[in-house]
Amino acid sequence: MGENIVRFGPIGLTGFLIIWTIIVSPYSKYGDNWAIYPALLVLPAVLIWHVVLIFLEKPRSAFVLYGIIHFVILFVIWMYCLMKISKDAL
Repeated sequence: MGENIVRFGPIGLTGFLIIWTIIVSPYSKYGDNWAIYPALLVLPAVLIWHVVLIFLEKPRSAFVLYGIIHFVILFVIWMYCLMKISKDAL
């Protein structure tokens, strides 16, 4: 049970990002740092978590694939959430 929590932690952070966006986006406005900073921290936290998983878990190739697929999907979600929270577009 405990190792599954560690292995699926990056997906949990993605879920946190989505929930955070749903909760704060109706109340945030352009320039609200309190709302955007937690969302900004999710991407580097997930990247670090995946790198640690790659070095600690076996087989590494499976965790590299997991990391790449999750990171690509997360990047799209992350950009959308940042735009939704900050009320700014690329």
